[in-house]
Amino acid sequence: MSKYQIPPLAALRAFEAAARLKSIKEAGDELHVSHAAVSRQIKNLERDLGHRLFERYYRRIALTADGEMLLVGVTGGLSQIERAVLQLRGSLWANKLVISVDPDFAGLWLVPRLDEFCAMVPSTQVEILAEKGANSLRGRSDCAIQYAEAGRELENGEVLFRSRLFPVCAPGLMKILPLRSPEDLKFHTLLHDRSPAEWQEYLQSCSMTLDVTAGSASFSATALCLDAAVRGQGVAMGDDFLAALYLSEGRLVRPFDSSLHSKNAYYFIVPKRNVGCPAVTVFRQWLFQSIRSHGNPPRHRPRKA
Repeated sequence: MSKYQIPPLAALRAFEAAARLKSIKEAGDELHVSHAAVSRQIKNLERDLGHRLFERYYRRIALTADGEMLLVGVTGGLSQIERAVLQLRGSLWANKLVISVDPDFAGLWLVPRLDEFCAMVPSTQVEILAEKGANSLRGRSDCAIQYAEAGRELENGEVLFRSRLFPVCAPGLMKILPLRSPEDLKFHTLLHDRSPAEWQEYLQSCSMTLDVTAGSASFSATALCLDAAVRGQGVAMGDDFLAALYLSEGRLVRPFDSSLHSKNAYYFIVPKRNVGCPAVTVFRQWLFQSIRSHGNPPRHRPRKA
């Protein structure tokens, strides 16, 4: 019996190409075989695994949840094989992946989970550049995660996620002053992430009027604002992604169920020169799957008195 219980490499290559190109025909063109051969390889792979990997529509295909899970492993495995071959051929460019990341997302979401990705690409040096704005891709970055207005069209960009906003605070703060409803916010210090705009929008959604700047504190970064909230210095406007780690660990709680969509979103962007780069492809697949798996933290509700 073979040491590695995996399907034939040809079937995995056909699956990876079809998933990446979202087309069986284009996968056949890339692999220099007929689209019928690619389709046959994928059907054999599905039968072998006992799972449907694609949803098939008229002139297009889409990965199922099982297909997405398999793609992460297959892409990572093929990329490691390619890197080993490139190293033997003297090509060193594939040993480094430079990712430009919005500083808040880097510190609050990506870095706490980065070891999971690094374990998938042990021969690759991952470099994180914490920087803001569209100019982040003009340097040596292979890909970028940027924060911009929701609905904005970014070249070679796709929406990674759009947060829901809601108040968060330290559990101990509610023992000092009540937070039974948004009306109780008038007794608390409001912590602002750069500007009071998000607080104003939230209070409007709750049909409340409140001077959000009176006795408040403002911070130039989300990480600083949430850290102040963790220390019990006030109530911050959190979200279901950047505050996820604090919420899952119980250092912050959501006192209310009410929330609203952020006017901004995070985007994953790959410059044209790096489309199809193996390391970037692996990172993208891992990133989107992790967002789906870890984006929403467990909710900690305050006890009723």
